[in-house]
Amino acid sequence: MIVAGCAGQRLHREGMALMEQGRAEEGLAKLEQASKADPENLSYRNAWLRNREQVANRLAAAAGGERAAGRPDEAQAIYERILRLDPDNSRARLGLEELAQDKRHGAMVEEARGLFQNDADAARAALKPVLLENPRHGEALLLQRQIDEQAARVLMAEPTLRAKFRKPVTLQFRDANLKLVLEALSRTSGINVLLDKDVKPDIKTSIFVKDVSVEDAIDLILLQSQLERKTISDNTVFIYPNTPAKLKDYQDLKIRSFHLTNADPKQMLTMIKTLLKTKDIFVHEKTNSLVMRDTPEAIRLAEKMVADQDIADPEVMLEVEVLEISRSRLAEIGINYPSQITFTARGAAATPTVNELRQLNGNNIVTSPALSATLNLLLQDGDTNLLASPRIRARNREKAKIMIGDRVPVITNAVTPVTTGTPVITGSVQYLDVGLKLEVEPEVHMDNEVSIKVNMEVSSIAKEVLNAVSGTLAYQVGTRNASTVLRLKDGETQILAGLINDEDRNTASKVPGIGDLPIVGRLFSSHRDNGSKTEIVLSITPRVIGASRRPDAREVEYWSGTESSLRSNPLALKPLGAVAVSSTGSGAPVARARPVPGETAVAAQPLAFSWQGPKQARVGERITIALNTQAQQDAGGLGLLVGYDPAVLKATDVAPGDWMQTDGAPSNFTRTIDQASGQILVDMKGAPGGEDGSVVMLTFEVTAATPQTPVTASRISLSGTGGEPLAAMPPAPHFIAVTQ
Repeated sequence: MIVAGCAGQRLHREGMALMEQGRAEEGLAKLEQASKADPENLSYRNAWLRNREQVANRLAAAAGGERAAGRPDEAQAIYERILRLDPDNSRARLGLEELAQDKRHGAMVEEARGLFQNDADAARAALKPVLLENPRHGEALLLQRQIDEQAARVLMAEPTLRAKFRKPVTLQFRDANLKLVLEALSRTSGINVLLDKDVKPDIKTSIFVKDVSVEDAIDLILLQSQLERKTISDNTVFIYPNTPAKLKDYQDLKIRSFHLTNADPKQMLTMIKTLLKTKDIFVHEKTNSLVMRDTPEAIRLAEKMVADQDIADPEVMLEVEVLEISRSRLAEIGINYPSQITFTARGAAATPTVNELRQLNGNNIVTSPALSATLNLLLQDGDTNLLASPRIRARNREKAKIMIGDRVPVITNAVTPVTTGTPVITGSVQYLDVGLKLEVEPEVHMDNEVSIKVNMEVSSIAKEVLNAVSGTLAYQVGTRNASTVLRLKDGETQILAGLINDEDRNTASKVPGIGDLPIVGRLFSSHRDNGSKTEIVLSITPRVIGASRRPDAREVEYWSGTESSLRSNPLALKPLGAVAVSSTGSGAPVARARPVPGETAVAAQPLAFSWQGPKQARVGERITIALNTQAQQDAGGLGLLVGYDPAVLKATDVAPGDWMQTDGAPSNFTRTIDQASGQILVDMKGAPGGEDGSVVMLTFEVTAATPQTPVTASRISLSGTGGEPLAAMPPAPHFIAVTQ
């Protein structure tokens, strides 16, 4: 027993030493041997079990981090290490099961992603088991959101004619029957034309056009016949009379909610009602939002108006310094003689007789006060500086106030007499603000200059005034005010000075006659000179925060249709001389450039993408990376998945570039940021605005240092204006070196 006890003690000591050195496996092995060597010693067993649990918990946390970072192999190795230390550890066994589940779920998500290209419903069904077993699976949630967004776009998309019905046609009709013209167009283009029963059968039309699209030709015919059309499908149009009753019956309406951030909903309500003549619109003040029901064209125009007006007001940080400079000088020099002397007879009666007066002499005459003279030698100088340096942040065209001082109570008593008894005294207390009061109202202009209305008041208590009868206490307040309007540049300092109070007081006490003599009179007089001078200096510096942004031309000027009908685009014929239509192997129409006569048509090349951005960054910086391309094909939709390391970069903003746009902006732009997994899902719809340009702008905040971190773009889904798929070439990863 003694030998076993000594061996257990040695093993326990060695095990604890190994644990302190960080050699967990070896230390736990020694502690286990110590517990087995001396089973009766419960402290050895307790130390073994406690340290084993601590090590297992620490390793399990590390395995969870590896799993969250997308490194399942490293996480599995750590879980297996835990099981070697503790074969019955339930946390490690559960972690291995979850890793296996993640692997299985990953394969199911990839399968659903492949199905999504052709069958969204099948992809949704493939994702369902994953989300049932793990509702927080990041990849599955992103894919499901992408499926839902595509379904919403399909549901909300307005029916349009297919691209093949925009091919050039030439029409020459004079006073022809409308039905015959539409029948000819239908036979030529394959468009199904349905007529309302109230369309007059005797309508005549004349049209002479060359190389215009079928869609534009129909619009021209309907315009001169006072008819309207409704696109039912991609190859069917319904024509009806352009009358208020028919418009109510056939014109589709949308409901759109505008959640305003900065604009006043009541003002936006008035603007939309005035300009768009919208009647069905509601203001929800609690959520600061507008809900309107109108035609799709009116909704699009309202979106542009709200985007132009719902902008953040700039703010101004005002750095104010108020300096009160006070100087005083007191000089009192000279001899101060008594101003009066009283002579009194000592021991004389109250009514002395003449004989008593005759007996008066210097021994029985007393003077009062005692004869004395005071020599004054006083020279006193004083300087006082009172400084207040507040900083105040104010919104544009909003007042801001500063008060630095005291609130002095002013007591007022009212005495009410009564017929019998003591009068009733009623008191009240009011407070008077004394000190520095500053009121400013900034207005930020588009050129970053700031107009500031300034009202300043500096007050102090000069003296107290007490009414002895009523007991009312009042104050005499000295004040200096200044009101002005300044216009300063951002960061410019303006100093307002000159509020000066200058007082000089001279007082002299002299012996009559002698004190007025030159030179000698200074010996028989005392002079007191008291001077004080106070000046107020105000320094103000504005600093603009969130300066006003000049809107782009496309945001302040756009088409709105005619007086009777709203249109976001003007009625204009589009040139189609360079457009042709061919068919792919599947029969889907694909628009491409018509080759010049004599040349051979060349197949469209895949659309190439490239990154543009900094190659180096420092921790704490904000960087912007642009994904660029060249518009070599007519693209109508783009979707992509951007990947990055969330431990190094934090995505703060995703904005559309200037490449894909309709009327100057993407008609449909959505982005989803998943910071936990380091992924950004982007989807946009529009039309290329130029030969080349930026597709999307990504803004990141650098949070950690690393030799190299990549930003990648994958799963690029590119479609044409007719919805047909287009080939795309993903860019190479963009690497960034991050330093401290």
